[in-house]
Amino acid sequence: MPASPHPLILASASPRRRELLAYLGVEYTCLASPAEDHPAPVPVDLVAALPPLPEPLPIDAHPTLVAWRKAVDIGRRYPDAIVLAADTEVVLDGMVLGKPRDEDHACAMIRRLAGRAHTVLTGLCLLLPQAAERSGALYDGRRILVDLVASRVHFRALSDDEIAAYVALGESLDKAGGYGLQSGGAALIDAIEGSYTNVVGLPLPAVARLLRAAGMDVPVEPVEAYLRWLRSQGKEPAPWPTQP
Repeated sequence: MPASPHPLILASASPRRRELLAYLGVEYTCLASPAEDHPAPVPVDLVAALPPLPEPLPIDAHPTLVAWRKAVDIGRRYPDAIVLAADTEVVLDGMVLGKPRDEDHACAMIRRLAGRAHTVLTGLCLLLPQAAERSGALYDGRRILVDLVASRVHFRALSDDEIAAYVALGESLDKAGGYGLQSGGAALIDAIEGSYTNVVGLPLPAVARLLRAAGMDVPVEPVEAYLRWLRSQGKEPAPWPTQP
């Protein structure tokens, strides 16, 4: 497949998403968007195109909608680019657990997750250039492709001392739910059902499908990209059956 004539922009400041996308072998640049902090009105047509949620959440909390806001924000400035955006949320008992305010809040979050299963949702939005003529929803003259990936994460039972020791590592405050799978948070987890890279923040199989649907070449298959990324982190594949 020939290379796309349109540059790819990842609308994210997340180093984890940058790393994962790079392992698919695609060329891209990164630009962070503050759009999730400034919600815009939601077009009715877009609401109809959003993937169904596996559990009820307010529409403004739909991760694919948040990803759309980021993509559109960057796309307005770069009309000839393909823009990829993602948003990851941790959901427990029908409530979104965002990033903790401080260490005490992080401890409280992880205490709620301990010994239970929760859902990690990543919404994806790929905004195509104005000249693109491919299937997908339409917004402001540009096509969008969307997806939503859900994984179930099972935390093991944790003592208060274990929780405090993890939070003291200092990696909780910038992560939804107060933990990061790709770092010390892996020790909190018993098993994952579904995509591993979804829990990290960028589900590689879904991203590859969207990029290919937009006519882009994805040189590395998601499974191989996942394994290469694990090796770069000094990790082995998960001890439980999982997907990339």
